Amino acid sequence: MEYLGEVEAKALLAAEGIPVNPTFRVDTLDEALERAESLGYPVVLKASSNKIVHKSDVGGVMLDISNPRELKEAFASMEEKIKAIDPQSSFSIQPHIKGGVELAVGTSTDPSFGKVIMFGLGGIWIEALGDAAFRLVPIEERDALEMIEEIRGKKVLEGIRGYPAVDKKALARFLLAVSDVAHRKGIAEMDLNPVFAIGEKLLVADARLVMG
Repeated sequence: MEYLGEVEAKALLAAEGIPVNPTFRVDTLDEALERAESLGYPVVLKASSNKIVHKSDVGGVMLDISNPRELKEAFASMEEKIKAIDPQSSFSIQPHIKGGVELAVGTSTDPSFGKVIMFGLGGIWIEALGDAAFRLVPIEERDALEMIEEIRGKKVLEGIRGYPAVDKKALARFLLAVSDVAHRKGIAEMDLNPVFAIGEKLLVADARLVMG
């Protein structure tokens, strides 16, 4: 088994045609400032460590950083917290995504049934509500559309309380692409959460893969 953190996982997904929010490794504050300048503010700073699965729980995610001063403060604070947990950790930086609906998509390998794909609302909701649909990999378009309709929170996808409606056909194509990559590339586990859906556009904001 080989674990791929966010930067490496996104590189693999992008090479397979799955849209990702571009993410770059930075080891020093100067690298972070230089990369943020080229990306343009606001940006997101994250810890990158194989020892930390839920980065936000330990202060390893800083969102909507708007200028160099805020980035300097965020980097110093995060470095102090994260290096105490994992001295070998590094950091990553990416554009801050505004708007859209947060989704979660993943694959896992069941010892009895084989590879399975999961879909649900993203962020903390997938854990808090357990609201997800599952199918065996590989899936067909019919399977993807059925998964979208099965979750209890599907009304969120239709546009409520200021959330934009999600293009379900585009989402189905995204699920098919994830299923195909997991099937072809021998990915034992895939965790894409959140995936931002803005109309017909979908973008992977965070990713973790286990190969094997």
